[in-house]
Amino acid sequence: MLAICAPIVENWRVQGHSDPNRELLDAAALCRQLVPEGSVEAFLADHRHQLFPDELFADLFPSSRGRPSVPADVVASVMVLQALEGLSDRDAARALRDRISWKVACGLALDDEGFDYSVLTYWRTRLRHSAQPQRIFDAVRSVIDATGVLKGKTRQASIPRSSTMRWPPRTPSPS
Repeated sequence: MLAICAPIVENWRVQGHSDPNRELLDAAALCRQLVPEGSVEAFLADHRHQLFPDELFADLFPSSRGRPSVPADVVASVMVLQALEGLSDRDAARALRDRISWKVACGLALDDEGFDYSVLTYWRTRLRHSAQPQRIFDAVRSVIDATGVLKGKTRQASIPRSSTMRWPPRTPSPS
């Protein structure tokens, strides 16, 4: 019996994955029209999977031990919205729980309770200690630069409690 289960355990990863099959109460399917076109939430709803593919975060979860995390595209989308609105981790987790536009942006069901605010701290710590701590905002910046989408809708913002992740990245001042 153990030999049969071993290959399954070896291939199982702790990085969470988004389910491509929509749920019955999918916020985007039911309420997408409530999210204004050209908004950050609409942009994330339409491009979340291309911006934040699972492979972009594979190095953060090298072990196959433990339980799966929240999907990368969901956490990355929350971090972008959190930075733009200047919210604390608790406020961002609450916004994910009770704002329809955030549920649409993150691909969640209307009845999804989101996740605990400590998930943001956990992910931010993993990102900070990685080789690419700004990967989330670099991905967003590259799409904005290439397409012009969201032109003029960004603001200087930092993710709370993090001095290593800024969006847009600060440019060195001439010395």
